[in-house]
This record gives sequence, C-alpha cells and structure tokens, in this order.
Amino acid sequence: MRDRPCATVVIPCFNHGQFVADAARSALAQQDADIRVIIVDDGSDDGSSRAACDACATLSEAVRVVHQANRGLPAARNAGAALARENPAGDLLVFLDADDWIEPTFVRRLHDALHAANAPDVSHAYCQERLVELGTGVWKVPEWDPVLLLVTTLHPVTALVRRDAFEAVGGFDESLTQGYEDWDLWLRLSGRGYRGVRVREPLFNWRRHSESTMVMNAAKRHATLHAEIMRRHADLYSRHASAVIALSNILLRRADANWIDENGEAIYVRDLRARNCELFDLHEAAQSRIQELENALREFEHKPAVRLSRAVFRVVDALPRPLGEPMRALARWARRRAL
Repeated sequence: MRDRPCATVVIPCFNHGQFVADAARSALAQQDADIRVIIVDDGSDDGSSRAACDACATLSEAVRVVHQANRGLPAARNAGAALARENPAGDLLVFLDADDWIEPTFVRRLHDALHAANAPDVSHAYCQERLVELGTGVWKVPEWDPVLLLVTTLHPVTALVRRDAFEAVGGFDESLTQGYEDWDLWLRLSGRGYRGVRVREPLFNWRRHSESTMVMNAAKRHATLHAEIMRRHADLYSRHASAVIALSNILLRRADANWIDENGEAIYVRDLRARNCELFDLHEAAQSRIQELENALREFEHKPAVRLSRAVFRVVDALPRPLGEPMRALARWARRRAL
C-alpha cells in the first residue's frame, strides 16, 4: 500500500485577497493526501486582503491563518514553514503564492516522484508550470542539472520540498525581497549536495493577472539580482566556471542569440521582436477596421428603408411562388430606388 503523504501548504499573501481562497481551496482539494494549510498575511494594507485571509479559516479546520507586519515574501514563507513544525507528521512543504493554484494530484504525483527516487540527496520534487489568464502555454521545465542551475533557475518555487532539507540550508534568505529568493534556495540546496526530481506534468498554475507581477518585476531587475546571486554563490560559480561559460555559449547559439550588434543586442532576436511589433500593429489596425465595418453594418441595418424592405420581403416570401416572383422583382426595384 502506498504511503499517504502529509504536507503543509504555506500560502503567503500581500494584497492578493481576491485570489487567496482559490489557492487555499486548491490545496484542500488534494487527492490521496493529508493537507494542512497555513496562510501568512504579510501585513496586507489594501483594506480587504486581511479579512479575505481570515475568511479562509472557515473553509476547513485544516486551515490556519496568521498575520504579521510586512516583512517580505521570503520571511512570510519562512514564518509558515516554522509553524509547520507543530505538525510532527508534516515533513513536506509546498510554497504556494496566494494568486496561484495547484492541481488536485500535485502532492500525490510529486510525492510519488520523491518516493521513487528514495535517495537522501533528493531535496524536492517539481513539475511543469501552466501559465493562465494573461499568460499562455506551459513551461516544460528541464531535468535537474546543477550546472544549468548556475545559468538560470530550473523551475518555479511551488514544489514539494522535504522540510529537513529546507531547514538544513536555513530556508529562504529574508534579505532577498526583490526577487530570485527561490533561485537562491535551489542553489544553496545544490551547493550542499541536494538535487530535485522532475515530474513532467503541468500540475502548478501560475496566474499572470496583471502587467506587473513579482516575477516580471524581478526580471526587470535581472542584472542587479543576478550579480547578487553570483556574489552569494561565488564558490559554486568559481568551481564550475568553465562548464557555466561553455553551457551559456551553447544556449546562446541554440537561441540564435550569438550574433550581437553594437548595442549588445542579439540581432536575430532584436529583428524578431521588431517583426512581432509590426504584426501586433497590423493586428490592431485590422481589429479597428473590423469594428468600423461592424458599426457601419449596424447603422445600415437600422435605416428605415432597409427595415421596410426586410418586412416586405418576409411577406412576399410567404406568398405562393407564381404570385410571389413578380412581387419580389417589384420589391427589389423599390429597395434599389430607396437606397
């Protein structure tokens, strides 16, 4: 008989009260798993999210809600993970942002992957990410690769993490409030000899609900954040420098980004983006023209002559064919004269 996993889903929330119940329900809907949910309201100040978090406590006795002064996303996650220690059977953690959700088989499938690996160096299991609302498609995350991890993060923060491994590396770095705190965690785990295992299914849903999300804002600060990542993990980068440089060059070539212009932009990618902008402008112009034609058609249909003509033709069409044909010809002549 398979072990029944027991996991604590930690949901940090800052001003995302309109979504937090969806996240909590998705955690409680896990199949063949015992779930506890800890919602950490990180000092929400929008006037509604605090109450929305409290309302989630009515969903199930398995939901606990705590409030704290705003300390940032890493600290909120750490606070939830610390409270998870109170459940002695809860040796697995899931970090789920308040505006996202997981599929009903998320915990079961990722737990099976951990169980199949059955290795002390496996710290977590992760899955593919489905992008929803303003986002589209699936991020088909790569297999775990410690060198590729030094080039880019391999998967989203929402994974099934062994609590002992998480605590062994000190959890999230609470000073990384501007982004990449999850990448930093995976690098610290990798540096301690841990690894992740992949499940090739989209069991996590990332909701892009606006043009300004934490992930997108972090990407805008990439140069600064990446420099900090390299500084914090200088020993790892130093030990694997040759492999990182070689892999980075291969990835540039695979992306047709190895030809650079005087501004440091990849020529093919630059031109592709310009072409995409042109296509977008054409699409917008076409949509505008379609709207103009639809408005003109509605105006035409409301002309008295057109309405009268349609009424006459309905009457004529109901007449027997021998009588109706000359009447139709007369109606067509009258319509042309009226228009």
